[in-house]
Amino acid sequence: MRRPFRLSYLYALIGALLLLAGFLLLYPVRHTEGFGTELRINIGSNLLDLVLAVLVLQPLVLSLNRNSVRWRNRLDYRAVIRRIEQARDNVDVWKFWTGLLEPRNEQAFAAAVRAALERGVRFRILLTDPSSADAAERARQVAPTDAVALIRQNIERLDDLVRSLPERHAELFEVRISPVGPAHACYRVDDWLSYGLFRNRRVSESYQREVRVRGDLGELALEAFDNRWNGAGLLQLGEHRRIRLRFTVHDAVVEHDLRYVVHEGEHWVNVHPVALSQAFHPDHQVTISENGRKQYVLAPTSPGGAAEAYAAKYGPDPGAVLLRLADA
Repeated sequence: MRRPFRLSYLYALIGALLLLAGFLLLYPVRHTEGFGTELRINIGSNLLDLVLAVLVLQPLVLSLNRNSVRWRNRLDYRAVIRRIEQARDNVDVWKFWTGLLEPRNEQAFAAAVRAALERGVRFRILLTDPSSADAAERARQVAPTDAVALIRQNIERLDDLVRSLPERHAELFEVRISPVGPAHACYRVDDWLSYGLFRNRRVSESYQREVRVRGDLGELALEAFDNRWNGAGLLQLGEHRRIRLRFTVHDAVVEHDLRYVVHEGEHWVNVHPVALSQAFHPDHQVTISENGRKQYVLAPTSPGGAAEAYAAKYGPDPGAVLLRLADA
């Protein structure tokens, strides 16, 4: 709060100096013929100019500045990282996958994130489920680039980053995974926002628009992000990666965090290696730990397309044993 007070004192000092200078210039010529008339005319015209500037020109200039758009042929990741290093309030990212987590930028990005978190900056990162239909469609659009592998790599590195952060920063750094791809690429740091539309182009960061969040275009882009961030079907990073199941076999109860994939509305769980014995026991029962009322069993049916979805989500795993979570 000190800075606004300092600016107020500075403006007051400048105003006082201007009044003093005006008085010193006018006082020696106060007896000049027509001095009073000329003084009133000048003061009146200056007041009229001031009113026009305050009521017309200043709002117009502010509006043009607030809604100005800068076009960029490509997103500069290093520039985004530099902005994060100086961030004070918010950082938002909405992408299929982001180059901030690719090898050439990951280390600098992670360092900038840690420094920003120490200042209390809030991060919201929204990526796409690599096993979703939208991810597969994006991979088709940008082939031969392996978009699914890049999305999966982003999520794995974010998972590693989250696990390495101090507990006090857990609420400030949020990652959510969406089954629906983004409408546009979006990077926001405080009042700066850059976005680009997704089309059948290989490079999603081309033709970026840089705008102010407080402008009309910035508010629309941020509103779209907020609507999706708070929309249905999103999972926290940990929920996306694993599901906690409670196995009951007679009187024995054990819990496991297992990898899984949702395919055609059904959950398929990889029970290898830690849960093999419980999952294949004929008398087993399963409940989801967060909702322990409904009873399930793991059915050893052919995974079919679920195996492909699982490979897209976690990468090739020849040892995976996928069982379908079915009603008991």
